[in-house]
Amino acid sequence: MSAALQKALDDLGARGGGVLKLDPGRYVLDNPLFIHGSSVVLAGAGKKKTTLFFNRPLRDSIRATFGWSWTGGQIYFIPKERLVSAGAPGQPAGGGETWLPGPQLATVAPAVRGTHVLEVDKTTDITPGAMVLLQVEDPPGNRLLREIAGDIPGAASYDWPRRAPVLNETTWTWPVVVTDVLSPRTLRIEQPLRISIHPETPARITAIGPTVHDSGVEGLTIENKLLPQTTHNQNPGSNGVCFQAVYDCWARDIHVLNADVAYGMTGAKSCTLSGFSAGGRSLHHFTISRAGSHDNLMQDFELEDFTVPAAAGSYLHGLSCEALSSGNVWRRGTMHTGTFDSHRAMSFENLRTDILITNKDAVPGGAFNAGPYFGARMVHWGVSVTNNENLCMDITDQAPRALTAGITGLTQPGSRLNGAGIDFEGDLQSERLEFGTDLGAGRDLLDIQRKALPY
Repeated sequence: MSAALQKALDDLGARGGGVLKLDPGRYVLDNPLFIHGSSVVLAGAGKKKTTLFFNRPLRDSIRATFGWSWTGGQIYFIPKERLVSAGAPGQPAGGGETWLPGPQLATVAPAVRGTHVLEVDKTTDITPGAMVLLQVEDPPGNRLLREIAGDIPGAASYDWPRRAPVLNETTWTWPVVVTDVLSPRTLRIEQPLRISIHPETPARITAIGPTVHDSGVEGLTIENKLLPQTTHNQNPGSNGVCFQAVYDCWARDIHVLNADVAYGMTGAKSCTLSGFSAGGRSLHHFTISRAGSHDNLMQDFELEDFTVPAAAGSYLHGLSCEALSSGNVWRRGTMHTGTFDSHRAMSFENLRTDILITNKDAVPGGAFNAGPYFGARMVHWGVSVTNNENLCMDITDQAPRALTAGITGLTQPGSRLNGAGIDFEGDLQSERLEFGTDLGAGRDLLDIQRKALPY
C-alpha cells in the first residue's frame, strides 16, 4: 500500500500537480509518504473517516537518528534533494536541515527594519515575483544577534560566544518574495524587512534551491503504532506532518495519534495548519517551528489530554519555537496539557493569541548552549489559563521588547523562567497590559490586525 500511494504522489508531482483522493477507511502503511512535488494534495474523506496507520517509526523506515525527536513526519513535505543531502536530521541549522540555497543574486546594503525597499549591487539576476533567500551574517561582536534581541542594553553585555555558541556568528535566513525591481539597484520585497541590516552585518540575496510549494494534506487521521514513549530526545520518529525546506504548503482537518512530534516546521515558510489536533499517547512536541521557520500560521487547534501518560525521563513541550524562527502565529486553540515553549536559540517576533490552556505536565526546552529563550517582540495576547500556572505565560520578566495583554486565570504575573537564569540584565523594555482582564472579542490579535488593514 505504501509503495502504491507513494507512486501516485510522485506521478502527480511529475505532471505538475493534482489531488490524490483517499476513500473512507483504514490504510495500513509500512513507510512514510513523501510529497516531493509542488501543487500536490493528499486528501482523505475527513479526519473521522480516513485513517492512515503507520506501523513503523521513521527510525525504522528511513534511517536511525535521534533527529526524529524534533523533525520528520509520516506525511513529509520535503524536496527530494533535501532528504538525500540531509544525512542526519538534527544537525545545526544550516548544516543539513534547512533551505538548499541557489546561486548568489545580489549583495544588500544596510537597511532599516520595516522597509519594503532594498538597495542592492545589481538586479540583473532577480525575477519579480520570485521567492528568494535573504541571508544576514552575524559578525564577530555579534551585531546581528544584538539586533534580533532588540538592541536592549543587556544584549550588548551578553556573552554570546560563551553562552550561545550555537548562535555565535551564525547566518539568519529569511525567504521573501521580490515583488518588483524598481531600478538597476533597488527592489521591493513583499513583507516589511524583519530586522535592520547594519554595516557590520553582511547581507546577500540568493536563489532558493530545490523546494516544494503549494502542496497540502487534508481530511485524515495519522495514527502511529503505539510504542512505549522513550526518554527525552531518544524518539524513534512516530511523527505526524512535517514541512521541511518548503513554502506555501498546508495541512487542514488532521488528527495525529501516538506521536513523538505531531506537527513540525523545519525551515518552513508561510505554511498553514488549520483545524488540527493530537492525542493518544503522551508526546514530545505538539507543534515545533525551528531551524529558521518563518511566517507560518497555526490555527483552530486542540491538544487533547493523553490516554497514555508521559514516561519517566520524557518531556512534553507544547507549542514550541526556536532557532531564530520569526513571524509565526498560533491562534484560536485549546490545550488540555502542554505549555508555550520558546525553546531557546532566540526565536523572535512570534504571536500566541486567543488560546485556552491548562498549563500542566510540560516544561520549556532547548540546549543550554543555544542562548536566550527569546528574541525581541514576542507577544502573548488574549490567553486564558485554567489552572493558575504561570510557566511561560507572562514573559515580560524574561523576553526583550515583549508584550503580554489580556492574560487571565493567573493570580500573579511572571513567567517562572528566572529559575533557569536571567538571559538579559537590565531593562527589557517589555510591557504588560490588562493583566487579568478578559479581552472578549479582542482576544485574537491577528483578527484585529487584519480588520485594521486598509485592503
